[in-house]
Amino acid sequence: MEKQIQDYDDASSHGDENTSFLNNSVKDTVRRNSIKYLLLANLFFFVMSALTLVCAIYMQHSKASYTTAGLLDEFGLFSPVAGLVEYQRSQFKPAHPTNSSTYVGIDAAVDNAWDDITALPDHIISAENFPKLDRPATSVKVSDPKTGEMGYRAGLRVFRQLQCLNLLRMASHSNYAMKLPHNEAVTVRENLDQCVEMLRMDLMCLSDVSVFTYNDNGQGIAADYESNRVCRNFDTIKQWTKDNAISSASR
Repeated sequence: MEKQIQDYDDASSHGDENTSFLNNSVKDTVRRNSIKYLLLANLFFFVMSALTLVCAIYMQHSKASYTTAGLLDEFGLFSPVAGLVEYQRSQFKPAHPTNSSTYVGIDAAVDNAWDDITALPDHIISAENFPKLDRPATSVKVSDPKTGEMGYRAGLRVFRQLQCLNLLRMASHSNYAMKLPHNEAVTVRENLDQCVEMLRMDLMCLSDVSVFTYNDNGQGIAADYESNRVCRNFDTIKQWTKDNAISSASR
């Protein structure tokens, strides 16, 4: 009888040891799985953080190329060069003295400098894209010199703005009067008034919020227009206009 009791106690002891071993084994498994899941979670958050950083860097470099296109799309407007617009940091340094500027004066070199930024050709808007401009169907049509398809004659406003500014420059010099464009329908005065009104609307529309300061040069306080600006790349737009020009025969 005593032997049976001892055997029972031994069996119970072994059972407790087995149970304890199993419990410890389960705990170890749970602990290992917890560590594994924790590592996987940390790895996941690390990868997501890295991707976020890469996207932020990419957007920082690509945002300048798509800001204009996105803004026009948001307001339902269209420009054929919207996706090509590039932004860059530029420093404005007005010429000192002012009459030393390439664009100030009344000689042939100044005229050539203005011709280089104003005598740009028109381009064509396809019949497919024309409705996006919300202009009447009676607008002037031309044929595409590359495809022969009919479209609509158009120009980029920046070059018309510069043409108007050049017109005002010439009008400010009395000996340039003979060079001012005119015809039977529109007088020189009307041309100038149209330019003043267009530039007024454009400047108010753009509402440049860049800041300028003042300097005291000892002879009085004067505005200081030297500043850092964010500008559209004019050369890119100018080159696109040349590459997509319609011939004079198509106009």
